[in-house]
Amino acid sequence: MLTAGRPRVVVTGMGTVNAATAGGTEALAAGLARGQSPIAPVRAFPVEGCSSRLAAEVDDATLAALVDRDMARRLSRICQLSVAACRLAVDDAGIGGGPRLGIVVGTEHGDFRSSEEFAAGFLRRGPSGLSPMIFPNTVMNAMAAVAAIAVGARGPSVTLNQATVAGDLAVARAAAMIAGGRAAAVLAGGVDELCGPVYRRLAEMRALSPMLGGGLEGCRPFATDHNGPVLGEGATFLVLEALEAARARGAAIHAEVLDVAWGNVPAAPHSVGRRRPDRLSPVRDFFQRLARSPRAVLRCYGAGNGDPGVDDWERALLAHDLPDVAREAGLGTPPESLAPLFGQHGGLGGLRVAAAALDAARGRGPALIHGIARGGCRVALLLGPPA
Repeated sequence: MLTAGRPRVVVTGMGTVNAATAGGTEALAAGLARGQSPIAPVRAFPVEGCSSRLAAEVDDATLAALVDRDMARRLSRICQLSVAACRLAVDDAGIGGGPRLGIVVGTEHGDFRSSEEFAAGFLRRGPSGLSPMIFPNTVMNAMAAVAAIAVGARGPSVTLNQATVAGDLAVARAAAMIAGGRAAAVLAGGVDELCGPVYRRLAEMRALSPMLGGGLEGCRPFATDHNGPVLGEGATFLVLEALEAARARGAAIHAEVLDVAWGNVPAAPHSVGRRRPDRLSPVRDFFQRLARSPRAVLRCYGAGNGDPGVDDWERALLAHDLPDVAREAGLGTPPESLAPLFGQHGGLGGLRVAAAALDAARGRGPALIHGIARGGCRVALLLGPPA
């Protein structure tokens, strides 16, 4: 929650490297405007025998153009994605590093490729096969560490490991850090990469489209024939700053973060139909404030990704918590999902926040970003036009 009397938080930059586009604010806006999905058959690894065969992959040439050869040799691919997106974001914001610049990274799987390679070395050769060069990448906060070094961020560093809502949860946490005076600016967003073993195991567990029940593979959030998510990869980060600091350095302000909340829902998605959603909502105060607010919510970006459990749960919670706003803003219909454009990955939440910030900059806000994960985590952010 962002309370009165605390520093106001604004968005001053963004950077993304995803399957559809790469660049700063203009590139991201253009990618959203095109609306062309890059989801296609997987190329990076074999998927023979898998029930799932689709993904949204970042082209290797795109990443190579953003990371020099020396860094590419030293860093794992997911760390390269993180560094590239963070550099694009700070360049977009025109901000330098220092002790008052922090970083918050959200990820679903982390650097699983390095973990696999590290373990494989031991299985092949025993203790002598354990690589000290690979080991640092197996730690979950490796992406935050290398990105912080690359951009000179010497403030607080936080890594969040969360399914479905990793990126938007990272932005919410970053906004709270600034409002609490722990940093003047924070790089926040999410990152994930496609990994063969992870992809195949998820497909075997029927956690990807097509899930149990079969049907045509594809990402169809909130549709009657939705049957699971399609994975993507990439990194998207935003620069959040205290309003006064942004104004003092003459920064371009895209949007203001008006309110945030997150918490755990102590129940599984299938229980929504049997229990009152209000008793499941750990962010009910956020929605009560929003319901009482004279500001209209013009758009809503949801976490629905084709997983029926997530899609149906999210619609039920929104309809219950915002009945009046839902009718006025069209939230009785499904919220907007970016999963069909970019695939489900840790950076998708950052893309949702960036899309809402672009809407606010064009006067199409306030916009609500809402997320729910099967594990029970719920996050909400409200972005409005810059003051």
